[in-house]
Amino acid sequence: MSHENIFGKRLRQLRKAKNLTQRELAERVAARLQRKEHRGFDFTYLSKIENGKTPPPSVAVIQQLAKVLEADAYELITLAGKVPPNLGETLRENEAARAFYRSAFDVDLKDEDWRELLEELKRRKGNP
Repeated sequence: MSHENIFGKRLRQLRKAKNLTQRELAERVAARLQRKEHRGFDFTYLSKIENGKTPPPSVAVIQQLAKVLEADAYELITLAGKVPPNLGETLRENEAARAFYRSAFDVDLKDEDWRELLEELKRRKGNP
């Protein structure tokens, strides 16, 4: 399944869970975008996104969608096949982060391996 379809289906699920119409969600996102970036967001565009007819929007738009839907922006960004802005910044600025990321892919980690790493990080940070 393409990024467009995965992202669009998840976006539709989140919107429906909040009992919002496409028009209502688009208006709320448009209002946030106009305050921040002076651009709009139309419900017809949202419909195309949800139906996989157009690629997912920019990271900035996804972040506003997540705020309105009270959803995890990182989840939506990755489902859209995009990279969270702070990840790129961290990889640019931190050699250890680059080495870790490269190493994780060099050893071809499986899903369970990633889960174990996540649990170890949580343990080290004191988060259950």
